[in-house]
Amino acid sequence: MRRDSNNILNSFKNAFRGIEEALKLERNLKIHFFIGIAIAMFSLFLPLDSKDLLWLYFAVFSVIGAELLNTVVEKFLDLFFEDYSESVRLVKDIAAGLVLWYSLFSIVVGILILGKNLFSWPPSIAKFFVSGVLIFFPVLSLIMRRYKKYDRQTNKSSSGG
Repeated sequence: MRRDSNNILNSFKNAFRGIEEALKLERNLKIHFFIGIAIAMFSLFLPLDSKDLLWLYFAVFSVIGAELLNTVVEKFLDLFFEDYSESVRLVKDIAAGLVLWYSLFSIVVGILILGKNLFSWPPSIAKFFVSGVLIFFPVLSLIMRRYKKYDRQTNKSSSGG
C-alpha cells in the first residue's frame, strides 16, 4: 500500500521517486531528458525572448510528460495482461504514438526558434515540415491498408488453390 500522501512533502517524495524509477526503466525517457537538458543549456546562450523560451520549455516538458504517460500506460497494462493481446498492443502503440506526436511538435518548435536563432532559418521550413508530417500519417495509413488488403487477397488466392 502507498505511504501517506496527505503530507505534501511525502507527495513530492513519491513524485520524485516515480520519475527516478521511470528514468531507470525507460531508455527513451533518458534520451528525452538528455535532449531537454541540451535545449535548456542552448537557451542560456541564445538571445531568446520570453515567448520563445516558453514555447521551447513547453515542448521539452510536453515530450517528457508524454513519455511518462506512455510508461504509465505500459506498466499498468502489464499488471493486468500477461499474455499477448491485440487490444493491449493497440493501446500501447497509441500511447507510443502520443510521444511521437509531441516529439514532432517539439521539432517544429525547435525549427522555428532554434533554427531562426542558430541558422537564420525562415519560418517556411517549419511550415513545410508540419505539412509533410500532417500528410505523411494519413498517406502511410492508406498505403498500409492497401498493402494489408492486397496481402490478404494474395494469401487467399494462393491457399485456395
